[in-house]
Amino acid sequence: MSALEDRVAVADIVAGLAHAQDDRDWAALRRLFADEVLLDLSAHHFGRPPTTVPADDLVELARGTLEGFDCTHHAASNLVVRLAGDEAECRTHMVAYHHVPAEPGVVDHCTMRGYWQLRLRKLGGRWLITHWAVVRTGPWEGSPDVYALAAARGAAQR
Repeated sequence: MSALEDRVAVADIVAGLAHAQDDRDWAALRRLFADEVLLDLSAHHFGRPPTTVPADDLVELARGTLEGFDCTHHAASNLVVRLAGDEAECRTHMVAYHHVPAEPGVVDHCTMRGYWQLRLRKLGGRWLITHWAVVRTGPWEGSPDVYALAAARGAAQR
């Protein structure tokens, strides 16, 4: 595979990461990850320290976080890819909109602006994500409290 083909494949993974979450296609989301992923949410809403998680657990975390929203929209732009053999690193700007039904007077949406920092490795001829950092760089628009509303709604639906 040429460097250009590898860059396109990595770009497809980034787009697939956004689409799988918005489409709630958990099988497609799982196919994007290596068996273990270093997840870094330390600069995002949750403030969790980076931790290595099994990919199946990561997908369940995404499902539990996103299923309670009526809609999400993850828009990636300004993708930069750096290749080094069978490893890649990329960064993409991310604007992520989340909406959940709420009582009148309660803020029902949240938009996060920042970027995703990803590391990937070619395993078995496929590029897979091994590291995913979500970095919020701007103030929230709306309220991050919608995550709790969505989690409660998702738990009630299960």
